Amino acid sequence: MGLGCILAPVLVNKLGVKRVLILGSLGWSVYTAALYQNNRYGTEWFVILGAVICGISAGFYWASEGAILLSYPEPHTRARMLAVWLFFKNSGQIIAGAINLATNVKNAKGGKGALTLISFIALQVFAVPVAFLVSGPEKVKRSDGSSITLPNQTSTKEQFRLLWRTVSSKKVGCLLPIFFVRRSLSLYWGLASSHLTLYYSVRARALASFLSAICGVIMTTLLGFFLDNQRIALVTRVRVGGAAVFTLFLGMLVWALVIQHEFETNNPGKLDWTSAGFGRGFGMYVMLNAAGNALQNYLYWIMSLLAAGDVSTATRYAGLLRGIESWGQCCAFGINSSKFSLLYTVVINLVFYVVSLPFALVTLRKVGVVEGYGATGSVEDASAVAEAMARSSSSDDAASVEEKKVEV
Repeated sequence: MGLGCILAPVLVNKLGVKRVLILGSLGWSVYTAALYQNNRYGTEWFVILGAVICGISAGFYWASEGAILLSYPEPHTRARMLAVWLFFKNSGQIIAGAINLATNVKNAKGGKGALTLISFIALQVFAVPVAFLVSGPEKVKRSDGSSITLPNQTSTKEQFRLLWRTVSSKKVGCLLPIFFVRRSLSLYWGLASSHLTLYYSVRARALASFLSAICGVIMTTLLGFFLDNQRIALVTRVRVGGAAVFTLFLGMLVWALVIQHEFETNNPGKLDWTSAGFGRGFGMYVMLNAAGNALQNYLYWIMSLLAAGDVSTATRYAGLLRGIESWGQCCAFGINSSKFSLLYTVVINLVFYVVSLPFALVTLRKVGVVEGYGATGSVEDASAVAEAMARSSSSDDAASVEEKKVEV
């Protein structure tokens, strides 16, 4: 998955972002079908094959999806559009959580049933024709009348050269650690996933999936309105928004450390929503996921500023960062699949997160201040200025003609 994300820009250069998005939507249902086969008949080889197919497909999907998110919206609406994206992304989680909750509402033990998996397969198959409805960048016309800056098709060798330049650049490289850490902590991966599985019943986990998605949508929508507020200077939005989401996520990790210490000192067993003390750890899980969503949206908004609306640049940024997230997720699963104490896992993630912050600040302190970091001189700003100058020049020429007619 991680390698597929990073190499997806090369494929986008050849096929276009829409075709790669369609390819990326094909593998999800295969993996879920393999899980269904394993659930009903105990088949194991199909699960491994389905995971490989889904990983490659998801890599293409994540990179193309990220390119669309970073380049399609107008600059002054990107944070809100990211919140809308998260709403639809979490809508899948909300629907899945609702299905899981409905099919397991009377089930405090056991795993996901075949009916739940069939419902998931149907939703994932439906996503394939929906992907065909997405407009290609050449057909997009924004509400302000502007178009997307389309990149020239280049050779594969040139794409690898540009990819290496992106990886080795300071402004992107300094953000890689925090993307790695963020994915290993929230959204069902790593710490949050392991905590939920160890200490909560099936229907409690379904409820957590449902509520964490809703809280994530609310939090990112409020953040999006702030980040897109044009009455506030860009540099202020970058720094205040960053301080808010970084502090919130740090607070959630400290809360997770406290809860995990309590649970390892006095193991509560499998908690259900009827159990005493259910809300302490459950609330931590929901808020950790919501804080992770807010951090993700903030970081993607920053990347949209750095990409300056260029589809090719946005594809490389999205592919690289989603690939790094995938590897963070992989490491989280590796750690938590062992007999390593979950308390130590929290400590490791907390330390990694704190260490990643100074690196992120190297880039963030320049955003909105230095050219090439979301300040003046972006691709779209330059295009807008050129169009304005052309209109102004045309108006001046027309006025001059009228004046000459009057003189004659």
